Parts: sequence; C-alpha cells; structure tokens
Amino acid sequence: DELCYLFEEASYLFKHLKITDYLEVVIEQVEQLTYKQQFLDQYLKGAERLSTSELDAVLLLAGEEVSFVIETITRQLTLQFKTQEPRLNHAEKYLLDNANLNHCKQSNNPVFNQLFDVLEEFQDLGMTKWVFRLYRKSDENMPLFRRSRCNIIPNLYHKIDFSLSIPDLLSWISSSDSISNSLMAVEALQTWYLYNKYVMSDTSSISYNDGKQICDFIKRRRWCGPLPSSMGNIGLFAIEKEPTLRSYSPVRFRSLGLTSEGAQSTNPSPYINIPCVEFCSELFSLLSQDARLRFYFKNPLNENCSLSGKCGFILKTVPSNGGLRQLELCTKKEDYCNESIHFHEDVRAEDMHVYFLQEYMMDSKYLYPLSWLDFLHSTNNSGTKDKYISNERFHRGSRFCVLYKAFKDTS
Repeated sequence: DELCYLFEEASYLFKHLKITDYLEVVIEQVEQLTYKQQFLDQYLKGAERLSTSELDAVLLLAGEEVSFVIETITRQLTLQFKTQEPRLNHAEKYLLDNANLNHCKQSNNPVFNQLFDVLEEFQDLGMTKWVFRLYRKSDENMPLFRRSRCNIIPNLYHKIDFSLSIPDLLSWISSSDSISNSLMAVEALQTWYLYNKYVMSDTSSISYNDGKQICDFIKRRRWCGPLPSSMGNIGLFAIEKEPTLRSYSPVRFRSLGLTSEGAQSTNPSPYINIPCVEFCSELFSLLSQDARLRFYFKNPLNENCSLSGKCGFILKTVPSNGGLRQLELCTKKEDYCNESIHFHEDVRAEDMHVYFLQEYMMDSKYLYPLSWLDFLHSTNNSGTKDKYISNERFHRGSRFCVLYKAFKDTS
C-alpha cells in the first residue's frame, strides 16, 4: 500500500509538473521487487479513477513486461463475466489502445490469446469493431509506452517558402516531412495562393490538372486516409475551376477526390469533422487575445457516457513567443466549471487539426488555412501581416473547426 501511495504521488508530479525523476526512482524500486505483477494488480483495482497521465505511468512501469498489464485486464474482465454484465471502462480501453500488443504477442502469446478470447465475448457491434481494430494493431511495432500528453494544437504556424514557383511548390508538398495529413497539404496550396494574391499582387492560381495531380499524389502517399464526406462541399480558390464548369466557382474537395465520398473509397475516413459551437467573424482578433472555443464531440470510445451535459472539449488561446496565440486543449476539471460541456481524457490534442471555415450560405463554404501562418506569427513582419490581414473579411457564419482523428486508418 505504501508503494502504491508513492507511485500515485510520483504519477501526480508526472501529470501536473512533467517531473519524471521521482517517477523513475519509484519505478526502479518496483523493478527490484519480485512481485511487479501483484503490484500492478493492486494499483489497477478501480482503474477508472486514474487519469491518462497516470495510465501512461503504468505502461512506463510495465515496460517490456507489458503482458502483466494485459493479464490484469483479462483477469478483471473474466471475473466480470462471472458476476455481472461485463464492460470496459475508459482506463482499460486506454491501456489496451496504447499498450504494445505486438510485444505482448511475441513475448507472451498465451496471455495475448486469452485477452482476445475474452474480448470476443462482447456482443455489442461498436465493441466488435473496436476489438477488430485492436487486433489489427497488434501487428504493428509500437513504443513500449505512450509519451505524456502535450495539449498544444500541433498544426498551427508552420513555415512555407512563398517564393517557390508552382512546380516547385507541388514538388515540395509531395515530399515534405512537415505535412501530417491531406488537409495540411491542401492548406499549403491555399496559403501560397492567398499570400501571393494579397502581398505580392499576383493572382496566379494552380491549374486544375496540376491540382488533380497533387491531390492524386496525396492519396498515393496515404496521409492518414481520406477526409470525411461532410467536408466534400468546402471550396478551394488556389486551384482553377474545373474546365467543364462555365460559371466561376471554387473547386470543391469532393471533386478533387479528397473526401471518402469523392475518392469512392471502400474505406471510411478515420476523421470526424467537429465545428465550433460559436461563430467567429474576427479570426485574427480572437487569436490575439484571451478566448475560449467550445466543441460538442461524443468520442466513439464513450458512446455510453452517462455524465450530465454534453460530451466535448474546449480550446483556449494561450500566450506564445509570436504575434498570434497558440491554441491549447483544456484538460483540467476547473476548465469545465459552470460549462455545459464535460471532458473525457481520451480526447487528445495530438489527434486534432484546427482550421477555419468561411461559411456564407449552406453551399458557400471556403477553406481558410491556419497551418502555414508562421509569417503572421512572427513578430518582425508587421508590414506583411497588415497587408495580408487587411484583405480578409469573415462572414458572421464563419467558425473554427477541428478535424479529429478518431479511428485508425485502414486504407
């Protein structure tokens, strides 16, 4: 019990202050014991009380003996089947989602098989899909534990070279390591176009054939699967209209084959598109002051949530070294006091991509990119910044959106 208390204290420091030294000392003490399995059994009783950071610490403690964690979860589920209707709590799901199942299968195959023998007993369709994805993931090599969470939204304020010609721009996009998904690739096209239009007074757009070429490459490179079909009607001014269209109209994501519907893919999109609850007509003003953005989002992992209010999350602006503020995912209980939204800890900032949607009418939606605005974020570009920002007028129907990676890409 004393060691459990020390481990909880060390996990608390790991969670709130990112101090790992104390946790490593406690782990070394446990490593010297001959009953690590019993310790994990004891610590994981009532695991639903544990935060994701504390669960990360459990995986860190287990290390190469991750089968100990799997065995504990399997034993608890087996007991549930004997005494009551079984269910996986958020902690057990989190541990299974983040444990190195491949290592468990290789090092202790009987324990691995026992886990899936138990999971096969679940009859719920949603659970069956999750178990199938979990089994497929066991073929992948993963780190032995997941890194502690970072709550800053990762896609904002990257650099792009606006002096690139169109062929060089397309070549750069096709090979860049800075691009993490297809929306970020498309945002690079749109940002290059807007910068050259507003700052350089050059309205050169990318030909439709070149646009199709880069979008075809996006699909071949498989940047985490297609975008959701709900984004199919978003317009993109950077690419010239389709030759078959007589009237002026921006190219839509759907016609470029970027969405699951447009790509005619048999694989669903791994993403969910989440619009902000509040509208915003002052984008750059909001990113320059204290602000909070609310999103309703029911994670598929929490379909049976019984908490009061709506599932969701809040992003807040936080000061940074640049001219624009960063966006941070609120994860603390006090962030949700007096809010109609409650937060589930399995929602993570690293799975989020924030963009801005200009919306005039139901059929008039346009992408406004945020990923490549380092030149606005920099504090020594005031002239360029003023020239760029002064051309933007956002309709009152515009809003922030989050592209959230909720599922593993199976394409």
